[in-house]
Amino acid sequence: MENKTGQYLKYALGEIILVVIGILIALSINNWNEHRKEKLIAKDFF
Repeated sequence: MENKTGQYLKYALGEIILVVIGILIALSINNWNEHRKEKLIAKDFF
């Protein structure tokens, strides 16, 4: 029983880490895209 609990906790921790990494990647892509759009607007303005 204890072995199964330990395996489950490792699995759950791994899943949480993967979700956090996915969120961080999505946020960095969003920030990159926003920065790119701002540069395009500034380029068109001047």
